[in-house]
Amino acid sequence: MAACISVAFPVVPIPSSSNPSLHRRRRFAGNVTAAMSQTKDASFGVKVVEGIGGLPKVCLSTAYGSEAEIYLFGACLTSWKLENGKDLLFIRPDAVFNGKKPISGGIPHCFPQFGPGPMQQVTLHSESFSTALSITNTDKKPFSFTTALHTYFSASISGVTVEGLKGCKALNKDPDPANPIEGKEERDVVTFPGFVDCIYLGASNELQLENGLGDTLTIRNTNWPDTVLWNPHTQMESCYRDFVCVENAQVGRVQLKPDQAWVAEQNISFT
Repeated sequence: MAACISVAFPVVPIPSSSNPSLHRRRRFAGNVTAAMSQTKDASFGVKVVEGIGGLPKVCLSTAYGSEAEIYLFGACLTSWKLENGKDLLFIRPDAVFNGKKPISGGIPHCFPQFGPGPMQQVTLHSESFSTALSITNTDKKPFSFTTALHTYFSASISGVTVEGLKGCKALNKDPDPANPIEGKEERDVVTFPGFVDCIYLGASNELQLENGLGDTLTIRNTNWPDTVLWNPHTQMESCYRDFVCVENAQVGRVQLKPDQAWVAEQNISFT
């Protein structure tokens, strides 16, 4: 049994030139699709309500007690609660819900706003969440892009570990983001003892995240070749201890010819 809701949302106009005075105003349409799968005799709930700042959001619930909230602005998944009420996602205390600035937190933070409008598909199960990002070139000329799902997980940062990155080429952006230090990840388990901002190229399609709160999350992906780990440490003194970013990414530029599409998927489950 499944329940679905589909809505249209505007994507910001895309400039045709780096010169602001020459920007050509364009608007593309995207779709947000939310679906919830249940057993044959289970009940489910899908409703659209007014969220923070008056922004519409989709609330999903299952008979097993898990819940999720998706803001239609940016197709941002802001909450995924387990049946015990624990939220696996994190929203920053400085997040703005004004319909202009991307919502800081959840999945995906800073949703891509390049090229033709992308589609975000979100599916809820009682023990897993999956997202699919599809970008199609509807223009008459090629364009290229990079992208990432900026995922904020609730965490106790002193106990966070990530497995599955050993052997990857690492681009460490600490201390200079403009000149990352190249290296190879030799650790079986990556920890967060301080500021972390690192790109892993050729990452595994399955990672294990221990969030320090007693949960193990498995992050599987299709067609996301890279991973980004980030925690701001004392740059965000008020909240850095409470979250970690483990992001599926496409760091190398993707070139799309007219009518070509690029699709990538992410699935998160917990134990």
